[in-house]
Amino acid sequence: MYRRNGTAELAKLMFKNSGDAEKLKRLLIDNYSEDNLVTYLDSEDPLLGRAAGFALRLIGTSKVIPALVAALKNKDRGIRYNAEYALWAIWSQSGDDSVDAMLEDGKNLLKNEAYQEAVERFTSVIEAAPSFAEGYNQRAIAYFMLEEWSKAVRDCKQTISLNPDHFGAFAGMGHVYVRLGKVDEAIEAYKQALTINPSLVAIAETILRLRSRMPDEQN
Repeated sequence: MYRRNGTAELAKLMFKNSGDAEKLKRLLIDNYSEDNLVTYLDSEDPLLGRAAGFALRLIGTSKVIPALVAALKNKDRGIRYNAEYALWAIWSQSGDDSVDAMLEDGKNLLKNEAYQEAVERFTSVIEAAPSFAEGYNQRAIAYFMLEEWSKAVRDCKQTISLNPDHFGAFAGMGHVYVRLGKVDEAIEAYKQALTINPSLVAIAETILRLRSRMPDEQN
């Protein structure tokens, strides 16, 4: 049994079953509780923290979001990385399989640059689950690609109202404000994203570039 064992056992379980995601999920659920994994996430052993973050990406629920948000500031880069991707995975779970399937369809439409069709799919997601933040976030991305700036900002704000930790929505709102020439608003949105997730290096670099273009008295 792997139950509640430490680094070697968790890492061994994950390594041996890395090629079969469904089997790995079952084994993790059978042998580790979310509380176990949250405890490991904050371990002084970075290897254990990284393994826990990856496991939570596969089986985590909204219950572990606060721990994952805190882990975005962990001193270990691997833990931060796995925490970030675990958050994205959990944020994409509405609790309704049919809604989640629509969300994935919309994401695929985005990848295929079918932006208007993506808007329509994400609108269906929102109509089915109006309190599901990721539906608004993904629609904001589609609106951004269509250069419908006001609608993109609206959906970013709605995402944040439902999920105040959504650094992606803050960053997306900053991108829109840049396109609108609203530099102060862009910097403020970017700063909010960085406050939540300090690992957003590209966002930090964008803030520096924007500030360098401002009059001296505003820097």
